[in-house]
Amino acid sequence: MPRKTPVKSSRKSLTQPKKTPKSSFLKRIFRILFKWGVIFSLVASIPFAGWVWWLNGQVVSRFEGQKWQVPSEVYSAPIILISGAPWKKQDLENLLEETGYRFGRNSQKVGWAARSRTKVSAHLRSYVDHLGFHESERRIFSFQDGRLVIQALNGDEIDEARIEPQRIGFLYGGNTESRQILTYDEIPKPLIAILIAVEDQEFYHHWGISLTGIARAVVVNFTHGSRRQGGSTLTQQLVKNMYLSSERTYTRKLTEVMMSLLLEYHYSKEAIITAYMNEVYLAQLGSSALHGFAAASQHFFGRPVNELNLDEFALLVGMVKGPSLYNPERSPNRAKARRNTVLAVLKDQGRLSDSDYKRLIEQPIRLASKQKERSVYGDYLDLVAMQLSRDFDEATLATKNLRIYTGVDIRAQRAASIAMRRQVAALEQRDPKLKGLQGAMVVTDRLSGQVRAVVGSSGQHYTGFNRALGAVRPIGSLVKPPLYLSALATGRYTWWTKIEDKRLRFNVGGQIWEPENYDRKTHGVVHLYEAMAKSYNLATVSLAQQIGFDRVGDTLRQLGVKRSFTMHPAMALGALELSPFEVSRLYQPIASQGKSSELGVVLAVMDQNDQLLKRFDRKNDVPFTDALLAVTLDGMTKTPKIGTARAAQAAFPNLNFAAKTGTTNEQKDSWYVGITGDYSSIVWLGDDDNVPLSITGSSGAQKVWIDFTKNVNPRSLPDGLPNGAARFNVLDNKFEMAADRCEDKVSLAFILGTEPKESSSCFWPF
Repeated sequence: MPRKTPVKSSRKSLTQPKKTPKSSFLKRIFRILFKWGVIFSLVASIPFAGWVWWLNGQVVSRFEGQKWQVPSEVYSAPIILISGAPWKKQDLENLLEETGYRFGRNSQKVGWAARSRTKVSAHLRSYVDHLGFHESERRIFSFQDGRLVIQALNGDEIDEARIEPQRIGFLYGGNTESRQILTYDEIPKPLIAILIAVEDQEFYHHWGISLTGIARAVVVNFTHGSRRQGGSTLTQQLVKNMYLSSERTYTRKLTEVMMSLLLEYHYSKEAIITAYMNEVYLAQLGSSALHGFAAASQHFFGRPVNELNLDEFALLVGMVKGPSLYNPERSPNRAKARRNTVLAVLKDQGRLSDSDYKRLIEQPIRLASKQKERSVYGDYLDLVAMQLSRDFDEATLATKNLRIYTGVDIRAQRAASIAMRRQVAALEQRDPKLKGLQGAMVVTDRLSGQVRAVVGSSGQHYTGFNRALGAVRPIGSLVKPPLYLSALATGRYTWWTKIEDKRLRFNVGGQIWEPENYDRKTHGVVHLYEAMAKSYNLATVSLAQQIGFDRVGDTLRQLGVKRSFTMHPAMALGALELSPFEVSRLYQPIASQGKSSELGVVLAVMDQNDQLLKRFDRKNDVPFTDALLAVTLDGMTKTPKIGTARAAQAAFPNLNFAAKTGTTNEQKDSWYVGITGDYSSIVWLGDDDNVPLSITGSSGAQKVWIDFTKNVNPRSLPDGLPNGAARFNVLDNKFEMAADRCEDKVSLAFILGTEPKESSSCFWPF
């Protein structure tokens, strides 16, 4: 049998096909591609990881460091309401409204007030300043015979009540952002709930991004062929606002997503929502952008965010979608419609009942009346910046969110600004030649020397030139009270001392100087108090000659004049040139009767954590006794009674106050000093070009002071005198104490030891 050739199994051929050159080539290509793919992925992951690492650093450094550059906030002094002080019910109501209190049926809630026909109640806010924490308190205010009475709820009478300090501006004004920082505990929880309900319902459940939101946005954008909707969470919005630009590109979106994930990885939901509340952009105010709900609440409603109602929360949340579009100041109807849309969302989610919804959508939008900070307080802020520049650099003040507490009295500041503007306008209308009349005013606390108000121009708006500080002009007859103080200090003169008002001639540097009285007359022998009250120039120069012109110069320096000057006879009539602020400092020791010798502006500076950084304490170094200064001030009370300030006394017939008018040569300057129980005020009127005017101290500056004083509820100077001084009735024609029955007598203050030693009974023939 022929031998058979073996046949290979067909199974093997199916399961193990013979390799071909083509399959071997493809496998090699696959292996090469796989190898290089792995290598490429590994290489590509390095820059990606580096990018993520860099983003992580950006997120952490900004979020844990100083998130925002916030300018320093400047605050007023608290408004102290004192039982027994003169107050009108309407004035108190106006004050409460100006400081952001709302009137309703009761005052149970903080920031609310209520009124009846005879009383006002208010739940005053708590606050923190350099003196510590001040509790909120409910107080009842009544008015008895024009005097304020303060009571607790149980009826107990209270000595005083305090309205919290008000923010009056920022340092510095050129900052491009306006913002107030809130902590998480300070954010009203209803505001958080509304924001999440409208902007990001899944906020507490996602990791920074919402996949459902992104999917929804992709579908909408794909359908319309353009980018019409975003799927951003609150975290993404925060990242975009804090770290990124507003450009709409997929690269920026990818960056936003990564940074949102990193932000959520590192920080709690509470930290993120707090940052959002402080960062969100809500309005453009000129060159300044308004950020954060706290700043928006103060701007639009004039009160802290924790005092807003539900509809007001809804308005602010609604503005997030379009700050310009839904700005209630520019588009009130559109803003109201958007607010109602937010309220509808709350109703649909079961967060608001139908009845509450119907009630709230009918509520009008009540915005705060705007007081332009720079126009009212700009001149005072100049003074604040000047003082702080010695201790803080401009960058710190402009960015570090310091809290600067000052002594400005918002009532006095507004009253001074209005009085200056109103009276200058009236003078210009009466005499067209006065067109362009300017003015300045400085008001200090009579006792403490704290500057309460500064006005640097007569215009409505801040001009950039603060005449209270920069207008250096001859002070005229305002030099006379310090001059008479010099005479009293010798112990040889009293207010009863007589001096002759007669013509005089002086040779000054080869030039003959002959002073004159304003009325061009002489008045013979007069008492010192008459000479000063009636501003007799000749008698005053004669007195200065007797005691020595150098002594007068020394007194001026001891009272606080720091500007260098050379004493000569004309100085006795006010040739000395000072700014209104310097004049205020000159009079402060007299006004306070020695209790203060310097002017104070800034009280203290605190950081954003309420830690005290610096307290500004002032030295009190007055080289004159309290008795001497009190006697000098008492002599100035004769000016309204018998002298050049009688118009002021007529305006306040029951007010005991001190005053002095001043007019310079050719009536180029009009001056007035008015001192009440509360304030020492300096007023100047003049022309920037130093031209002659048709007004005197009485007919010009005095009018401004009268207007101001009518609006600050003035109190009289105290009747009492310090140890070492006393008031006596003295015969007008004989240096003897006068009995009550005497008719020809005058009440004068004396330094003890200089009063008359003899007395007269003024014998009656019957």
